[in-house]
Amino acid sequence: MFIGLTVLIIKGIIEIPGGMVEVWRRAEESNRIEFFNFNPSPFVRHSTWALFFGSFFTDLTVYGANQGSIQRYMAVKKWQYAAKALFVNLVGVFFLQTLICLSGLIAYAKYYDCDILTIGTIKKGEQILPFLVLDILGQFHGFPGLFVATIYSAALSTISTGMNSLAAVCITDFVKPFYKNKYGVSLTEKTATYTTKAIALFFGLAAIGMAFACQFFGNTVMQLTSSIFGLLGGPLLGVISLGMFIKKANWVGAIVGLILSTIGSIYLGIIGILYNKTSGLKPVSTNGCTNTTKTPTTSLISPIENDDSSLLPQLSYLYYSLCACIISYFFGIVISLLVEKMKWIEIKPIKPEYLFDLNIWNKKKFGQNKVDIEFKQKSIELTEDNST
Repeated sequence: MFIGLTVLIIKGIIEIPGGMVEVWRRAEESNRIEFFNFNPSPFVRHSTWALFFGSFFTDLTVYGANQGSIQRYMAVKKWQYAAKALFVNLVGVFFLQTLICLSGLIAYAKYYDCDILTIGTIKKGEQILPFLVLDILGQFHGFPGLFVATIYSAALSTISTGMNSLAAVCITDFVKPFYKNKYGVSLTEKTATYTTKAIALFFGLAAIGMAFACQFFGNTVMQLTSSIFGLLGGPLLGVISLGMFIKKANWVGAIVGLILSTIGSIYLGIIGILYNKTSGLKPVSTNGCTNTTKTPTTSLISPIENDDSSLLPQLSYLYYSLCACIISYFFGIVISLLVEKMKWIEIKPIKPEYLFDLNIWNKKKFGQNKVDIEFKQKSIELTEDNST
């Protein structure tokens, strides 16, 4: 993927007269370069605050509350190794995001005076990059196919990991306990293997169905992906961090906070889809188009002003995860304190080693604290389970 995007960017810069300077000039003149938009409104789709705080919590759901990520962390002997892997991943993601942004600038500079979406050359915004690949690299036979193959291989590797993680969670936390409680015996390895494959197949078909349904949502795939991570991962992130940082939290408050946060997130996502209003789009032009029946214009798409009567559906999708965390924390803390005060249920105190401790970063204590011991034990158990 890195090689494909790099070749696309280099070839695109060469084809545009003036090179990267002209690419930047065209983007800047159309107000597509906005490094510092400090509008504090959470209803602005992309602002400095939304990209910093919103993206922070959205990405945190992937790296801090996603079962696939946590499963990878538990596959190493020490948590320090997992931390180093995250730093390496940070460098890779930074370069990948940079290449993606540059390819977007190249695409705009290439068609800045003849918007291919407006004149009907393509039907959706997601088709801009494939069209750009064919337009710029189509002369190199086989290269467009290789480029598409790299995109699909990267996507399939991530999807396969997610399917396997979901199947592992279902078989371990639901199927095996249910089978043992009902029949009094443990599930055999052969049956568990076939059941796991069937569950993975089910989630795979569900993912294909969701991919097919994306065409009806009216948003870009990237925005939908970030929205789903925020809406469904946000409540989990809230519960996990609640147990890490709040000493008074208990399981009753955590469950109530998780349920209410999930309900609120789903409601927020539904109204965001049903009452979606395309906003913040920049003007485009067709003045340079030839052989088209479209009337040349420089403002085919203009930003839509916020409607004060329905602000909630216009909340930036980058804040979904943050909102879910706030709901989890609020109800988690309130219900936990209420249960403890009323003494409805006997609550066992949280073990101190499970709470966040800044001393864990003290290098002198590496390998000596209880977190390292627990992490190592869990890694050994996971390794033994996988070997059997």
